[in-house]
Amino acid sequence: MKRASTPCRLAIIIAASVMLAAAGPASADTIYAGASARVITPDPAQQTIFIAGFDHNRRATGVHDDLWSRCLCLQVGEKVIAIVSVDLIGIMYPQYLQILKKLPKTVPIDRIFLTSTHNHEGPDVIGLWGPSLFKSGVNWNWYDKAMTVIAKGIEEAYQARQPAGLVFGHDEAPGLARDSRDPVVIEEQVETLQAVDLNGAVIATTVFYASHPEVLWADNTLITSDYPHYLYQHIESQVGGTAIFVSGPLGGLITPQTTDHTFAEARRIGETVASISLASLQGADTIYGTTLRVEAREIFIPLTNPLFRLAGLFGIINRPLYHLQSDFLTAVSVIELGESGNLAQIVTAPGEDFPENWFEIKNKMHAQHRIHIGMGRDELGYIVPIEDWDPSDYEESMSASKQLDPLVHNALEEMLTLK
Repeated sequence: MKRASTPCRLAIIIAASVMLAAAGPASADTIYAGASARVITPDPAQQTIFIAGFDHNRRATGVHDDLWSRCLCLQVGEKVIAIVSVDLIGIMYPQYLQILKKLPKTVPIDRIFLTSTHNHEGPDVIGLWGPSLFKSGVNWNWYDKAMTVIAKGIEEAYQARQPAGLVFGHDEAPGLARDSRDPVVIEEQVETLQAVDLNGAVIATTVFYASHPEVLWADNTLITSDYPHYLYQHIESQVGGTAIFVSGPLGGLITPQTTDHTFAEARRIGETVASISLASLQGADTIYGTTLRVEAREIFIPLTNPLFRLAGLFGIINRPLYHLQSDFLTAVSVIELGESGNLAQIVTAPGEDFPENWFEIKNKMHAQHRIHIGMGRDELGYIVPIEDWDPSDYEESMSASKQLDPLVHNALEEMLTLK
Protein backbone atom coordinates (compact mmCIF):
# COMPACT_ATOMS: atom_id res chain seq x y z
CA MET A 1 0.00 0.00 0.00
CA LYS A 2 1.34 3.45 -0.94
CA ARG A 3 1.88 5.94 1.83
CA ALA A 4 -0.28 9.04 1.74
CA SER A 5 1.32 12.11 0.23
CA THR A 6 2.36 14.97 2.50
CA PRO A 7 -0.72 17.11 1.71
CA CYS A 8 -2.95 14.08 2.35
CA ARG A 9 -1.28 13.30 5.66
CA LEU A 10 -1.56 16.97 6.65
CA ALA A 11 -5.27 16.92 5.83
CA ILE A 12 -5.75 13.85 8.01
CA ILE A 13 -3.91 15.49 10.91
CA ILE A 14 -6.00 18.66 10.57
CA ALA A 15 -9.21 16.64 10.39
CA ALA A 16 -8.24 14.70 13.49
CA SER A 17 -7.49 17.93 15.35
CA VAL A 18 -10.85 19.44 14.38
CA MET A 19 -12.74 16.31 15.45
CA LEU A 20 -10.79 16.11 18.70
CA ALA A 21 -11.66 19.71 19.51
CA ALA A 22 -15.32 18.97 18.82
CA ALA A 23 -15.33 15.80 20.89
CA GLY A 24 -15.03 17.30 24.34
CA PRO A 25 -12.75 19.11 26.76
CA ALA A 26 -9.27 20.20 25.81
CA SER A 27 -7.82 17.61 28.20
CA ALA A 28 -9.06 14.79 25.95
CA ASP A 29 -6.32 12.68 24.36
CA THR A 30 -6.16 11.47 20.77
CA ILE A 31 -7.28 7.90 20.12
CA TYR A 32 -5.47 5.30 18.02
CA ALA A 33 -6.74 1.80 17.31
CA GLY A 34 -5.56 -1.36 15.57
CA ALA A 35 -6.96 -4.86 15.33
CA SER A 36 -6.01 -8.39 14.37
CA ALA A 37 -7.51 -11.86 14.04
CA ARG A 38 -5.37 -15.00 14.02
CA VAL A 39 -6.39 -18.65 13.73
CA ILE A 40 -5.50 -20.94 16.65
CA THR A 41 -7.42 -24.04 15.51
CA PRO A 42 -5.76 -27.41 16.24
CA ASP A 43 -5.82 -30.20 13.66
CA PRO A 44 -7.51 -33.29 15.13
CA ALA A 45 -6.26 -35.35 12.19
CA GLN A 46 -2.66 -34.74 13.28
CA GLN A 47 -2.98 -34.93 17.08
CA THR A 48 -5.40 -35.97 19.81
CA ILE A 49 -7.55 -33.06 20.95
CA PHE A 50 -9.88 -33.41 23.92
CA ILE A 51 -12.82 -31.00 23.79
CA ALA A 52 -13.45 -29.02 26.97
CA GLY A 53 -16.65 -28.15 28.73
CA PHE A 54 -18.81 -31.23 29.21
CA ASP A 55 -17.61 -34.82 29.68
CA HIS A 56 -14.27 -36.59 29.81
CA ASN A 57 -12.82 -38.23 26.73
CA ARG A 58 -14.72 -36.14 24.16
CA ARG A 59 -12.23 -36.37 21.32
CA ALA A 60 -12.39 -33.97 18.40
CA THR A 61 -13.10 -35.72 15.09
CA GLY A 62 -12.91 -32.69 12.81
CA VAL A 63 -13.24 -28.93 12.43
CA HIS A 64 -16.49 -27.13 11.62
CA ASP A 65 -15.05 -23.61 11.82
CA ASP A 66 -11.87 -21.99 13.06
CA LEU A 67 -11.02 -20.85 16.55
CA TRP A 68 -9.56 -17.36 16.78
CA SER A 69 -7.50 -14.99 18.84
CA ARG A 70 -8.95 -11.54 18.15
CA CYS A 71 -7.38 -8.35 19.44
CA LEU A 72 -8.27 -4.67 19.71
CA CYS A 73 -5.33 -2.41 20.59
CA LEU A 74 -6.27 1.04 21.87
CA GLN A 75 -3.98 3.98 22.52
CA VAL A 76 -5.33 7.05 24.29
CA GLY A 77 -2.65 9.67 24.68
CA GLU A 78 0.42 7.83 25.88
CA LYS A 79 -1.45 4.87 27.39
CA VAL A 80 -1.78 1.68 25.34
CA ILE A 81 -4.00 -1.30 26.13
CA ALA A 82 -5.08 -4.42 24.30
CA ILE A 83 -8.30 -6.40 24.68
CA VAL A 84 -7.75 -9.95 23.43
CA SER A 85 -10.46 -12.59 23.18
CA VAL A 86 -9.80 -16.24 22.35
CA ASP A 87 -12.31 -18.97 21.45
CA LEU A 88 -11.29 -21.24 24.33
CA ILE A 89 -12.77 -22.50 27.62
CA GLY A 90 -10.44 -20.34 29.69
CA ILE A 91 -6.76 -19.40 29.62
CA MET A 92 -5.38 -19.47 33.16
CA TYR A 93 -3.15 -16.81 34.72
CA PRO A 94 0.16 -18.70 34.44
CA GLN A 95 -0.39 -19.16 30.69
CA TYR A 96 -1.43 -15.51 30.38
CA LEU A 97 1.94 -14.58 31.87
CA GLN A 98 3.65 -16.90 29.37
CA ILE A 99 1.94 -15.07 26.51
CA LEU A 100 3.20 -11.73 27.84
CA LYS A 101 6.76 -13.07 27.86
CA LYS A 102 6.45 -13.94 24.18
CA LEU A 103 5.89 -10.29 23.24
CA PRO A 104 8.94 -8.39 21.96
CA LYS A 105 10.13 -5.30 23.80
CA THR A 106 9.13 -3.29 20.74
CA VAL A 107 5.49 -3.75 21.81
CA PRO A 108 5.26 -1.55 24.94
CA ILE A 109 1.61 -2.11 25.80
CA ASP A 110 0.75 -0.92 29.30
CA ARG A 111 -1.91 -3.56 29.99
CA ILE A 112 -3.15 -6.58 28.07
CA PHE A 113 -6.63 -7.77 28.99
CA LEU A 114 -6.88 -11.34 27.75
CA THR A 115 -10.21 -13.10 28.01
CA SER A 116 -11.67 -16.37 26.81
CA THR A 117 -15.16 -16.69 25.32
CA HIS A 118 -15.60 -19.83 27.49
CA ASN A 119 -16.23 -21.90 24.39
CA HIS A 120 -17.38 -25.46 25.19
CA GLU A 121 -16.48 -26.81 21.73
CA GLY A 122 -12.74 -26.17 21.69
CA PRO A 123 -9.64 -27.87 23.12
CA ASP A 124 -9.06 -28.40 26.82
CA VAL A 125 -6.60 -25.78 28.08
CA ILE A 126 -7.17 -26.39 31.80
CA GLY A 127 -6.79 -30.17 32.13
CA LEU A 128 -10.19 -31.20 33.46
CA TRP A 129 -11.57 -32.87 30.33
CA GLY A 130 -8.96 -35.49 29.44
CA PRO A 131 -9.41 -39.20 28.73
CA SER A 132 -10.27 -39.90 32.36
CA LEU A 133 -10.76 -38.16 35.68
CA PHE A 134 -7.07 -38.53 36.52
CA LYS A 135 -5.49 -37.54 33.20
CA SER A 136 -5.12 -34.05 31.80
CA GLY A 137 -6.70 -33.23 28.45
CA VAL A 138 -4.27 -30.45 27.53
CA ASN A 139 -2.29 -30.97 24.33
CA TRP A 140 0.74 -28.88 25.20
CA ASN A 141 2.29 -29.23 21.76
CA TRP A 142 -0.65 -27.38 20.23
CA TYR A 143 -1.18 -25.05 23.20
CA ASP A 144 2.40 -23.74 23.22
CA LYS A 145 2.08 -22.90 19.52
CA ALA A 146 -1.31 -21.28 20.09
CA MET A 147 0.12 -19.03 22.79
CA THR A 148 2.78 -17.87 20.34
CA VAL A 149 0.09 -17.10 17.77
CA ILE A 150 -1.87 -15.11 20.38
CA ALA A 151 1.23 -13.04 21.14
CA LYS A 152 1.83 -12.45 17.41
CA GLY A 153 -1.75 -11.24 17.07
CA ILE A 154 -1.27 -8.72 19.88
CA GLU A 155 1.88 -7.46 18.18
CA GLU A 156 0.04 -7.19 14.85
CA ALA A 157 -2.77 -5.13 16.38
CA TYR A 158 -0.23 -2.85 18.08
CA GLN A 159 1.62 -2.25 14.82
CA ALA A 160 -1.68 -1.55 13.01
CA ARG A 161 -2.65 1.42 15.23
CA GLN A 162 -3.96 4.46 13.40
CA PRO A 163 -5.89 7.61 14.37
CA ALA A 164 -9.37 6.49 15.30
CA GLY A 165 -12.71 7.29 16.84
CA LEU A 166 -14.83 5.22 19.21
CA VAL A 167 -18.54 4.50 18.94
CA PHE A 168 -20.46 2.92 21.84
CA GLY A 169 -23.76 1.09 21.60
CA HIS A 170 -26.12 -0.33 24.21
CA ASP A 171 -29.16 -2.57 23.91
CA GLU A 172 -30.56 -5.79 25.38
CA ALA A 173 -31.29 -9.31 24.13
CA PRO A 174 -34.35 -10.37 26.14
CA GLY A 175 -35.23 -14.04 26.15
CA LEU A 176 -32.08 -15.20 24.38
CA ALA A 177 -30.50 -16.74 27.50
CA ARG A 178 -31.74 -18.56 30.58
CA ASP A 179 -30.50 -19.02 34.14
CA SER A 180 -30.46 -22.67 35.22
CA ARG A 181 -30.02 -21.83 38.91
CA ASP A 182 -32.34 -20.02 41.32
CA PRO A 183 -32.69 -17.16 41.81
CA VAL A 184 -33.07 -16.30 38.13
CA VAL A 185 -30.80 -13.32 37.49
CA ILE A 186 -29.60 -12.58 33.94
CA GLU A 187 -27.54 -9.75 32.47
CA GLU A 188 -29.21 -9.30 29.08
CA GLN A 189 -27.33 -6.22 27.94
CA VAL A 190 -25.40 -6.18 24.68
CA GLU A 191 -22.67 -3.55 24.91
CA THR A 192 -20.68 -2.67 21.81
CA LEU A 193 -17.42 -0.78 21.34
CA GLN A 194 -16.58 0.01 17.72
CA ALA A 195 -13.33 1.62 16.55
CA VAL A 196 -13.39 3.48 13.23
CA ASP A 197 -10.71 5.27 11.24
CA LEU A 198 -10.86 8.96 10.32
CA ASN A 199 -12.85 8.13 7.19
CA GLY A 200 -15.43 6.19 9.18
CA ALA A 201 -14.26 2.74 8.04
CA VAL A 202 -14.60 0.12 10.75
CA ILE A 203 -11.39 -1.12 12.37
CA ALA A 204 -13.01 -3.41 14.95
CA THR A 205 -16.39 -4.10 16.53
CA THR A 206 -16.21 -5.59 20.03
CA VAL A 207 -19.40 -7.13 21.40
CA PHE A 208 -19.84 -7.78 25.13
CA TYR A 209 -22.57 -10.30 25.97
CA ALA A 210 -23.11 -12.92 28.69
CA SER A 211 -24.19 -16.44 27.74
CA HIS A 212 -22.21 -19.69 27.59
CA PRO A 213 -21.07 -20.54 24.04
CA GLU A 214 -22.49 -24.06 24.31
CA VAL A 215 -25.34 -24.32 21.82
CA LEU A 216 -23.74 -27.43 20.27
CA TRP A 217 -23.78 -29.36 23.57
CA ALA A 218 -21.99 -32.53 24.65
CA ASP A 219 -22.52 -34.83 21.69
CA ASN A 220 -20.74 -32.54 19.23
CA THR A 221 -17.19 -33.63 18.31
CA LEU A 222 -16.41 -30.95 15.71
CA ILE A 223 -14.24 -28.05 16.80
CA THR A 224 -16.19 -24.79 16.55
CA SER A 225 -16.37 -21.43 18.26
CA ASP A 226 -20.14 -22.05 18.63
CA TYR A 227 -22.46 -19.05 18.21
CA PRO A 228 -19.62 -16.46 18.20
CA HIS A 229 -18.59 -17.93 14.83
CA TYR A 230 -21.79 -16.63 13.28
CA LEU A 231 -21.50 -13.33 15.13
CA TYR A 232 -18.06 -12.80 13.57
CA GLN A 233 -19.32 -13.65 10.11
CA HIS A 234 -22.39 -11.44 10.33
CA ILE A 235 -20.65 -8.34 11.66
CA GLU A 236 -17.71 -8.56 9.28
CA SER A 237 -19.97 -9.13 6.26
CA GLN A 238 -22.13 -6.14 7.23
CA VAL A 239 -19.61 -3.49 8.27
CA GLY A 240 -16.13 -4.91 7.67
CA GLY A 241 -13.22 -4.70 10.10
CA THR A 242 -12.51 -7.28 12.79
CA ALA A 243 -15.34 -8.64 14.94
CA ILE A 244 -14.50 -9.52 18.54
CA PHE A 245 -16.74 -11.31 21.06
CA VAL A 246 -16.25 -10.95 24.82
CA SER A 247 -18.22 -12.98 27.38
CA GLY A 248 -19.59 -11.24 30.44
CA PRO A 249 -21.04 -12.51 33.76
CA LEU A 250 -22.32 -15.90 32.59
CA GLY A 251 -22.08 -17.76 35.87
CA GLY A 252 -25.25 -18.86 37.53
CA LEU A 253 -25.51 -20.74 35.04
CA ILE A 254 -26.35 -18.49 32.08
CA THR A 255 -26.78 -20.51 28.88
CA PRO A 256 -28.60 -20.09 25.53
CA GLN A 257 -32.39 -20.42 25.79
CA THR A 258 -32.73 -23.43 23.50
CA THR A 259 -33.11 -27.20 23.35
CA ASP A 260 -32.06 -27.28 19.69
CA HIS A 261 -28.36 -28.05 19.87
CA THR A 262 -27.56 -27.57 16.19
CA PHE A 263 -25.36 -25.36 14.06
CA ALA A 264 -28.52 -23.77 12.66
CA GLU A 265 -29.49 -22.70 16.17
CA ALA A 266 -25.97 -21.46 16.88
CA ARG A 267 -26.31 -19.34 13.72
CA ARG A 268 -29.64 -17.92 14.90
CA ILE A 269 -28.25 -16.89 18.27
CA GLY A 270 -24.97 -15.53 16.93
CA GLU A 271 -26.63 -13.50 14.18
CA THR A 272 -29.30 -12.22 16.60
CA VAL A 273 -26.69 -10.87 19.03
CA ALA A 274 -24.71 -9.42 16.10
CA SER A 275 -27.79 -7.67 14.70
CA ILE A 276 -28.68 -6.19 18.09
CA SER A 277 -25.10 -4.97 18.44
CA LEU A 278 -24.97 -3.28 15.04
CA ALA A 279 -28.40 -1.70 15.44
CA SER A 280 -27.35 -0.17 18.76
CA LEU A 281 -24.60 1.80 16.98
CA GLN A 282 -26.98 3.53 14.59
CA GLY A 283 -27.05 7.26 15.27
CA ALA A 284 -24.43 7.06 18.04
CA ASP A 285 -21.78 9.77 18.22
CA THR A 286 -18.20 9.04 17.28
CA ILE A 287 -15.72 10.11 19.97
CA TYR A 288 -12.30 11.19 18.70
CA GLY A 289 -10.79 12.22 22.01
CA THR A 290 -11.10 10.98 25.59
CA THR A 291 -9.04 10.03 28.62
CA LEU A 292 -8.03 6.59 29.84
CA ARG A 293 -7.34 5.25 33.30
CA VAL A 294 -6.22 1.68 33.84
CA GLU A 295 -5.59 -0.17 37.07
CA ALA A 296 -4.66 -3.82 37.60
CA ARG A 297 -4.03 -5.74 40.78
CA GLU A 298 -2.74 -9.21 41.59
CA ILE A 299 -4.55 -10.95 44.43
CA PHE A 300 -4.20 -14.27 46.21
CA ILE A 301 -7.19 -16.60 46.39
CA PRO A 302 -7.26 -19.48 48.91
CA LEU A 303 -7.85 -22.83 47.22
CA THR A 304 -10.86 -24.28 49.05
CA ASN A 305 -12.00 -26.82 46.44
CA PRO A 306 -10.64 -30.27 47.41
CA LEU A 307 -11.16 -31.65 43.90
CA PHE A 308 -9.08 -28.86 42.39
CA ARG A 309 -6.37 -29.51 44.97
CA LEU A 310 -6.40 -33.20 44.06
CA ALA A 311 -6.22 -32.26 40.37
CA GLY A 312 -3.14 -30.19 41.16
CA LEU A 313 -1.46 -33.08 42.97
CA PHE A 314 -2.06 -35.33 39.97
CA GLY A 315 -0.72 -32.69 37.59
CA ILE A 316 -4.10 -32.29 35.90
CA ILE A 317 -4.31 -28.56 36.66
CA ASN A 318 -0.90 -27.08 36.00
CA ARG A 319 -0.45 -23.91 38.06
CA PRO A 320 1.61 -23.01 41.14
CA LEU A 321 0.32 -22.57 44.67
CA TYR A 322 1.69 -20.03 47.14
CA HIS A 323 1.83 -19.55 50.90
CA LEU A 324 2.45 -23.16 51.92
CA GLN A 325 0.51 -24.51 48.93
CA SER A 326 -2.68 -22.76 49.97
CA ASP A 327 -3.28 -19.89 47.49
CA PHE A 328 -3.67 -19.25 43.78
CA LEU A 329 -2.31 -16.01 42.32
CA THR A 330 -4.73 -14.22 39.98
CA ALA A 331 -5.59 -10.68 38.88
CA VAL A 332 -8.43 -8.18 38.54
CA SER A 333 -8.54 -5.04 36.40
CA VAL A 334 -10.40 -1.81 35.76
CA ILE A 335 -10.54 0.29 32.58
CA GLU A 336 -12.15 3.73 32.70
CA LEU A 337 -12.74 6.00 29.71
CA GLY A 338 -13.74 9.64 30.01
CA GLU A 339 -13.39 12.11 32.85
CA SER A 340 -13.69 10.17 36.12
CA GLY A 341 -14.82 7.20 34.04
CA ASN A 342 -18.05 8.89 32.94
CA LEU A 343 -17.95 7.40 29.41
CA ALA A 344 -17.19 3.74 30.13
CA GLN A 345 -16.17 1.61 33.09
CA ILE A 346 -14.96 -1.91 32.39
CA VAL A 347 -14.05 -4.55 34.98
CA THR A 348 -12.40 -7.93 34.53
CA ALA A 349 -13.11 -10.90 36.79
CA PRO A 350 -10.97 -14.07 36.78
CA GLY A 351 -13.75 -16.58 36.19
CA GLU A 352 -17.44 -17.15 35.50
CA ASP A 353 -18.93 -14.39 37.57
CA PHE A 354 -22.54 -14.63 38.73
CA PRO A 355 -24.80 -11.81 37.46
CA GLU A 356 -25.84 -11.17 41.08
CA ASN A 357 -22.26 -10.14 41.88
CA TRP A 358 -22.02 -8.00 38.78
CA PHE A 359 -25.26 -6.11 39.41
CA GLU A 360 -24.11 -5.26 42.92
CA ILE A 361 -21.05 -3.52 41.49
CA LYS A 362 -22.77 -2.21 38.36
CA ASN A 363 -25.33 -0.35 40.45
CA LYS A 364 -22.51 1.52 42.18
CA MET A 365 -20.85 2.55 38.92
CA HIS A 366 -21.78 5.76 37.15
CA ALA A 367 -20.48 5.43 33.58
CA GLN A 368 -22.76 5.64 30.58
CA HIS A 369 -21.45 2.22 29.52
CA ARG A 370 -20.75 -0.35 32.26
CA ILE A 371 -19.07 -3.49 31.00
CA HIS A 372 -18.02 -6.80 32.56
CA ILE A 373 -15.29 -8.98 31.06
CA GLY A 374 -15.51 -12.55 32.36
CA MET A 375 -12.61 -15.00 32.39
CA GLY A 376 -10.40 -11.93 32.52
CA ARG A 377 -6.76 -13.04 32.48
CA ASP A 378 -7.71 -16.23 34.33
CA GLU A 379 -10.33 -18.96 34.70
CA LEU A 380 -10.90 -20.01 38.30
CA GLY A 381 -14.38 -21.37 37.64
CA TYR A 382 -17.62 -20.01 39.02
CA ILE A 383 -17.54 -16.91 41.22
CA VAL A 384 -20.50 -17.81 43.45
CA PRO A 385 -22.06 -15.17 45.72
CA ILE A 386 -20.72 -16.12 49.13
CA GLU A 387 -24.16 -15.74 50.74
CA ASP A 388 -25.53 -18.37 48.31
CA TRP A 389 -22.66 -20.84 48.63
CA ASP A 390 -23.93 -24.44 48.81
CA PRO A 391 -21.27 -27.19 48.54
CA SER A 392 -23.85 -29.59 47.10
CA ASP A 393 -24.47 -27.48 43.98
CA TYR A 394 -22.74 -27.96 40.62
CA GLU A 395 -21.29 -24.45 40.37
CA GLU A 396 -19.54 -24.79 43.73
CA SER A 397 -17.92 -28.04 42.55
CA MET A 398 -16.46 -26.08 39.61
CA SER A 399 -15.23 -23.11 41.65
CA ALA A 400 -11.67 -22.81 42.92
CA SER A 401 -12.70 -21.02 46.09
CA LYS A 402 -15.59 -20.01 48.27
CA GLN A 403 -13.73 -16.73 48.82
CA LEU A 404 -13.65 -15.67 45.16
CA ASP A 405 -16.68 -13.40 45.48
CA PRO A 406 -15.55 -11.18 48.37
CA LEU A 407 -11.88 -11.05 47.37
CA VAL A 408 -12.51 -10.27 43.70
CA HIS A 409 -15.34 -7.80 44.13
CA ASN A 410 -13.92 -5.96 47.11
CA ALA A 411 -10.75 -5.37 45.09
CA LEU A 412 -12.73 -4.13 42.10
CA GLU A 413 -14.74 -1.72 44.24
CA GLU A 414 -11.52 -0.31 45.67
CA MET A 415 -10.15 0.24 42.15
CA LEU A 416 -13.25 1.74 40.51
CA THR A 417 -14.30 5.37 40.53
CA LEU A 418 -17.73 4.91 42.13
CA LYS A 419 -20.71 7.20 42.62
